[in-house]
Amino acid sequence: MFEKLTTNLRCPRRPKSRAAFIRLLLVMTVFLQAITAHAGAPMRAKEITGKVTDEKGAPLPNVSVNEKGTSVATQTGTDGTFKISVAGESAVLIFTSVGFGTREIRVGSKSSIDVVLTANAVALNDVVVVGYGTRKRTDVTGAISSISEKALREVPVTNAQQLLQGRVAGVYVTQNSNRPGAEPSVLLRGHRSITAGNDPLYVIDGIPTNDGFNDINPNDIVSMDVLKDASATAIYGSRGANGVIIITTARGKQTANGQPEVRYNTYVGKTVINRYINNLTGPQYVEFRREANRSINNYNDADPVASDAKIFSALELDAISKNQYTDWQREITQNGFQQNHELSILGASATTKYNVSLGYYQDDGYIKLQDFTRYSLRINLDQKITSKINMGVSMLGSFSERNGANFNPIAATVVINPIGSPYGPDGKLLSNPTNDPLMYNPLSDFIPGNVLRKEKRTRLLASLYAEAELVRNLKFRVNFGPDLTNSRFGSFNASNSIARQGQLPNASMSNEYIFSYTLENILDYNQTFGKHKIGATALYSVQERVRETGAAAGENLPVESVTFHNLGSAGLLASIGSSYSRFDILSYMGRINYGFDNRFLFTATVRADGSSVFAPGNKWGFFPSAAFAWNISNEEFMANQNVLSNLKFRLGYGRTGNTALDPYGTLSTLNRSYYDFNDVAALGYYPASIPNPNLKWETTEAFNVGVDFGLLNNRLTGAIEGYRSRTFDLLLPYVLPNSTGFSSVITNVGSTQNTGVELTLSSQNIAGKDFQWTTDFTTAYNQEKILELSLGKVDDIGNARFIGKFLQVYYDYQKVGIWQKGETQAAQYSSSIGQIKVADRNTNGKIDPDDRMIIGSPTPKWTFGFNNRFNYKSFDIGIFAVAVSGNTIVSAFHNPPNNSIAFGGRYNVVSSDYWIPNNPTNAYPRPISGTSGSPGVVFGSTLKYFDGSFIRIRNINFGYNLPKQLISKVKAQSLRVYFNITNPYIFSNYVRRHDGTDPEITDAPSTVNYMLGLNVKF
Repeated sequence: MFEKLTTNLRCPRRPKSRAAFIRLLLVMTVFLQAITAHAGAPMRAKEITGKVTDEKGAPLPNVSVNEKGTSVATQTGTDGTFKISVAGESAVLIFTSVGFGTREIRVGSKSSIDVVLTANAVALNDVVVVGYGTRKRTDVTGAISSISEKALREVPVTNAQQLLQGRVAGVYVTQNSNRPGAEPSVLLRGHRSITAGNDPLYVIDGIPTNDGFNDINPNDIVSMDVLKDASATAIYGSRGANGVIIITTARGKQTANGQPEVRYNTYVGKTVINRYINNLTGPQYVEFRREANRSINNYNDADPVASDAKIFSALELDAISKNQYTDWQREITQNGFQQNHELSILGASATTKYNVSLGYYQDDGYIKLQDFTRYSLRINLDQKITSKINMGVSMLGSFSERNGANFNPIAATVVINPIGSPYGPDGKLLSNPTNDPLMYNPLSDFIPGNVLRKEKRTRLLASLYAEAELVRNLKFRVNFGPDLTNSRFGSFNASNSIARQGQLPNASMSNEYIFSYTLENILDYNQTFGKHKIGATALYSVQERVRETGAAAGENLPVESVTFHNLGSAGLLASIGSSYSRFDILSYMGRINYGFDNRFLFTATVRADGSSVFAPGNKWGFFPSAAFAWNISNEEFMANQNVLSNLKFRLGYGRTGNTALDPYGTLSTLNRSYYDFNDVAALGYYPASIPNPNLKWETTEAFNVGVDFGLLNNRLTGAIEGYRSRTFDLLLPYVLPNSTGFSSVITNVGSTQNTGVELTLSSQNIAGKDFQWTTDFTTAYNQEKILELSLGKVDDIGNARFIGKFLQVYYDYQKVGIWQKGETQAAQYSSSIGQIKVADRNTNGKIDPDDRMIIGSPTPKWTFGFNNRFNYKSFDIGIFAVAVSGNTIVSAFHNPPNNSIAFGGRYNVVSSDYWIPNNPTNAYPRPISGTSGSPGVVFGSTLKYFDGSFIRIRNINFGYNLPKQLISKVKAQSLRVYFNITNPYIFSNYVRRHDGTDPEITDAPSTVNYMLGLNVKF
């Protein structure tokens, strides 16, 4: 297979074979070893022994002990002891460990040195995952942000992507749905591509993936590192254009007492609706329908009884007289319930590290037909075979079941007539609670078994590695990452469901099988000599992804009990289909890191990717990057000041790519067609697209400048980033003359640009013995714009793409109010008093398409995150807030196609502040009977746009650590109980002034979640 793939992905610059490539790398590393041999360690003249402990006297294993200025190093054992030979009394030993402050001690005349390391929250970020390796924070040259394990544990979440919200500057996380199992969307430094995806690449324990983050238990994650600029992401070449998020899961470690450590985490939660869709109540709706008829002179207030008899049915009149109305939203909702249980066992021996975790999560949604359940198993194992060979595995097994994923009955409950009861006198459900045949009872779908939307998903994701030290400071590593997903989705509608309304049942079934793997061969060389530090990494990688699907749908099922499990019994096979796709990526990468005197740092990377989705001659893309950093705080002129404890300047440049093309996208495809052949139906095929073998990668070229700083002994730390990126060779449709038989062909045309600034701050406001207060703050500004399109610097109005504007915009007429009495020009604009007034932007005396304008963009210009932590003795409180500004949202229930704002009187609407002669508002137009259908009221689409800015209190967490003398009775090392509130408050004009539910989720009620949890360690 490799030979075949290599043949298909020809690159004239690469070596003739993989063996030659490996031999060349070995020669280079031996040469590097030779030229640095002069820096070998001098004669060891003094042996030092000692022990390293924490502040409480517990021994610390795996602490690095280095002789400063040399490559001589060792590590402490399980009991914290060490032994090292140094040059003499002038030697200085450096003690470092993740999560603790670094200490330097001069040997002098001592032969035994005992060291106490102090826990340091800032030091938790000392080691950063940079892709194919790790670096000390001080050695990083690119724009990389990290989230520590402590920060990850502050907010209980159901999805790994939710951990990013508000914690990394430049990362915009949107929770588009509050249904169980819904995944958020993640955008890093704005949109770059117009037609391709803008999702970042995720790397889980070294294996790249883009699929299924609901499969991962978030509590298995111990760190997330976000690679933002091209100098950092170019190492992933064609997959790094939209940023890279590296996820590391928990591994085994040596415990203080040498025994396995058992952890149990659990919580139970309740979801409560705090804001429903604000539609009219029963009495308000009655008056609304009357007003809709008044507007067409079909209602006489002098004779209301006769007028009501004309517009209400006898059933409705009876309900009105009895004040009998139904709040349909509350009929289909409930209090949601969550529970989560996790059990993990971790530990280590002299040669083995292990971590095994089991997880169970259940979420019953606030809508009765929606729930999500996940079972997960993770096994992380590291085995030391010899002193120079290590092997290991990270394996995730997950099974999940989700009901009601694409089922949203809220829309029907918002617009249905609230007059009357859903049940008849006999207590049975009424199919049509009113005389309107189009208003089927929304509760029909909630009869058990009437509607099924069930997804079952199985995932196996593994990362296996073997690592060997070939010669001193040279390591060879093989990573193999298979990823298998099998999912099935079944849909069923019974006869008396809303979808069928008395017809025979229908059902459908679809299956998806995805298998992908990544095979990587990595050589890594590191050497320090004198003031020089050199690192080199070489990579040869193969990736493959195969996707198979199948689907079928049937109508007129004879038996409802089989649901979607026997489509062969259907009276009519409505559709059947299947698909297969495969793509491969072959990659070579080389990276060199050089550091001088801990002051000057340089990184250079070159990656070549060959993708099977492109035609011969254009398969290969080359992605170079370079970055420079200057640790100013290590300069001599900074030694005699106490304000700046850290100051580093960074500058980076790089190119990354985006395939942006489906497999076989360069080939011509066929569509099926029926035609008449001598009065007999015949089947034929015709070209559906024009092949374009000249297609190549979308490419992003980016610059980044950054400053890392620390003040007052790192009481205040932070980073400022400025960037500009340009994406060119966009894969866009190029318009063709109709005479060709095609409307367009995909070509490499157009470009976009992103510029922005990011700020990250962390402060230790109070660091007392009993009381501590820390704050994290992030903010980012991003301005994206289109530079060119398929016709150059010409707007594409039909697709709402405009030169110099955001990639995604809303283009429509601008509502400026409601026509009021005395405004005689209403008739001139073919409108009337009480109806929507839109701007005549070209002042030609009429409303035409040229009067449309850019209303706004769904992408915010500003994003914020604000986190405060307070600790008092054994108590802790965390308050986490997020905010966005500068974006426009479309409110789903103010959108005319939903019929929820049609203002015809037949359907309910979402607002009561509509225009009438006695209420000359500028909010909503006067209802007019007969305008209930789509498009409804004239210019009704202008009612759906709102300012999307908000400030959200994302999370409030109260915790208490029980005293050790109490928990020791159950043999526990620590036990923490906590109470958590998610989304308790939101400050938004859309909510406060326009009765909206949530500026992120406009098509459903807003919810608050309350959790009670327990973390215990044995």
